[in-house]
Amino acid sequence: MITGFHHVGCLVQSIEEAISDYSLLHPGGNVSAVFEIEDQKVRVCFYEICGMNVEFVSPSDNTTSLYKLLQKNGSFYHIGVFTDDMESELKRLEEGGYRQINQFRSPAFENRFCAFLLNNEMHLIELIESGKPAAD
Repeated sequence: MITGFHHVGCLVQSIEEAISDYSLLHPGGNVSAVFEIEDQKVRVCFYEICGMNVEFVSPSDNTTSLYKLLQKNGSFYHIGVFTDDMESELKRLEEGGYRQINQFRSPAFENRFCAFLLNNEMHLIELIESGKPAAD
């Protein structure tokens, strides 16, 4: 079961410039730490606007598909939602036609399991395990 909306993912050239730009839209918005996610070759940061998060994603390798998408002016590219039962939710969504791309633990979510899926509209959905963070 999906238990909550977490973020809209937005590709950016520079996280620092994106924070500066969004500060004009919502001065004083909460900013998370910047997380280096080496296995995905990205840096990420969350900026809160009125209780909702924008995840700034900056590719750290110019050979990745995200970097290529950014060069083509791709920007908003996924939504992130919480689930309290990753295994059951993945099964339910895959039975509905969603296709799992990958599954990983993310330092941006205290090492919880996450998974990216493509829905039937070819939109990227990130499932984020809710509950206690994983032990190291």
